[in-house]
Amino acid sequence: MQKVPVVYSDTFLTDYQTVDCECPDRVTEIYYDIEKMADFIAPQPCEESELTLCHTERLIEIVKKSDAHSAASLAAGGAITAAEIASVRPSFALIRPPGHHAGRDFNGGFCFFNNMAIAVMKLLNDGRAERVLIIDIDLHYGNGTEDIVHGDKRISFWNIDAATRDEFFRDLERAVRTATDFDMVGCSAGFDTYVKDWGGLLTTEDFRRIGGMIASSNRRFFSILEGGYYIPDLGRNVKAYLEGIEAG
Repeated sequence: MQKVPVVYSDTFLTDYQTVDCECPDRVTEIYYDIEKMADFIAPQPCEESELTLCHTERLIEIVKKSDAHSAASLAAGGAITAAEIASVRPSFALIRPPGHHAGRDFNGGFCFFNNMAIAVMKLLNDGRAERVLIIDIDLHYGNGTEDIVHGDKRISFWNIDAATRDEFFRDLERAVRTATDFDMVGCSAGFDTYVKDWGGLLTTEDFRRIGGMIASSNRRFFSILEGGYYIPDLGRNVKAYLEGIEAG
């Protein structure tokens, strides 16, 4: 069986200043659970010219002064790498810090740079895609992503917002029905909707189903890690998601 391309670096284990739940153990647990099925690929740091596709100089300078700068720049670069790989086959970026709460001139929610938006804008800027669909399955609304991509007719942003499991899958089904209209699909893959996490909605098998649903709708598909804070099961949830993608 061909291994899953997974973008990863030990830099994502950096213990920079953030909230306790957004800790290096998140990445470690995922790494060991997917190790046997993954082809790990090292990313390069994001160039400042790539950051300015989505962020103001003011925000970039603020992040430069933080102890998260190296990890945040590499996370954005990792998202770009995953998006480029997706031209050939589905990929996953095991990156940290997350990004979907970082807007053009603001950040928050444990995020510094918007990894997904940067990767998508880079795809479009380089002519690798003309239309991109972003699906955000994280528990929390991707307000930073919306801030950046709103009004750009090349990008459709679909945030899955549901109070129940059935609502989640109904909304996701509506999103994936549109996927054939796009050259590429990017998923902001948050796992905090898990039944034992903050969201309390989805099972491990549900994450397998999600991966399969998106991958079967468009094979030019990449995912990047966003949230997910119930560490004991985080690795197996990501593994199930990747298995769903491979089967999709």
